[in-house]
Amino acid sequence: MKSEFAKGVAFAVLAMMVGATAFWWQASDNPAMAEATVGQALPAFDLGDVDGKKHSLAQYAGKIVVVEFCNLGCPYSRGTDPDIIALAQTHAPKGVVVLGIDSNTTNTPADIKKYATETGKTYPILKDPENKYADAVGAKTTPEIYVVDKDGKLAYHGAFDDRAQPDKKGKTPYVENAVKALLDGKSVDPKEVKSWGCGIKRVTK
Repeated sequence: MKSEFAKGVAFAVLAMMVGATAFWWQASDNPAMAEATVGQALPAFDLGDVDGKKHSLAQYAGKIVVVEFCNLGCPYSRGTDPDIIALAQTHAPKGVVVLGIDSNTTNTPADIKKYATETGKTYPILKDPENKYADAVGAKTTPEIYVVDKDGKLAYHGAFDDRAQPDKKGKTPYVENAVKALLDGKSVDPKEVKSWGCGIKRVTK
């Protein structure tokens, strides 16, 4: 009897895990999504920040731009925030621009502004209504990083670093290395690393 009960519990847990996995991919895999390509121009955007100020990729032409898809409700995104803040502060004097983009339907501009103030995120955080820009570039997780070179081409895409835990910095700082390579006029290596984190909370289509 106990053996049968244990088997039933195990089956129920497995079913829940499979269901959760299916939901993850259902939330992330949108057939309408495009895919930004390394070496090609990153699709343009024209988005407002949490104060209503408009930002476009075109206005930062000639600069290295780090685009971070973020989510204040994601432990991986929150855990990476101190490191992205440090990166922005370190490289701002060199003309590097860091922009956050929140594509999550669960977060309001007021929520984002409050969180940014509390955590010291002073770089602009843009709101992506109905996750249209996330769909345009194929962003699926938070955090997910796109580094654009001075010619407007995508030089790096993927994980911030190789951390295994949300709030513990990884040993290989992919984004930092990409930015330094571009500043030195060198080729970025690697150019793409699979991103990790939480699925972007998209609108229901």
